[in-house]
Amino acid sequence: MELLKSKKKANKVSKLLKPGGVSDNHSVTSDKLIHHDGLRIENTYQLQPDEGKKFKSYIVEEEMRRILRRTLEPLNYKDSTGSSLTTELANDIKKAIQGLGWPRYKYVVQVVLGQNRNQAVQVGSRCLWDQQSDNFACASYSSKTIFAVAACFGVYYE
Repeated sequence: MELLKSKKKANKVSKLLKPGGVSDNHSVTSDKLIHHDGLRIENTYQLQPDEGKKFKSYIVEEEMRRILRRTLEPLNYKDSTGSSLTTELANDIKKAIQGLGWPRYKYVVQVVLGQNRNQAVQVGSRCLWDQQSDNFACASYSSKTIFAVAACFGVYYE
């Protein structure tokens, strides 16, 4: 019974594969490498970012403040738009940070948004990372009706 299931599974996989062991989504399905336009890409085994190519929190904080101010200044707080607004802000921040040119970094962006009623809000997070290459940045915005806190974590991808 177990052997029959594995044969059926193997048949399904072989039907999905193109000749040469490569699937339609261009992933490697065997020990063969995929070649793009005559270019062969191999692992670099680079464990640290190049000097001058590290995540710089002061640049990211300034970019996040600019995006928060530009997006939230003309708005008043509404419960109905909070969810979509936080997603939009997080996506805008992530796109802006990706354009800064730090290769091999992955970004996690978190945005907290709420109605400003002079209340206290504390936001905390914990991460496990390499202190030599990973970093984070935080920025906030506040007006009469709305507040936002944004955090961006830059994690070096080996």
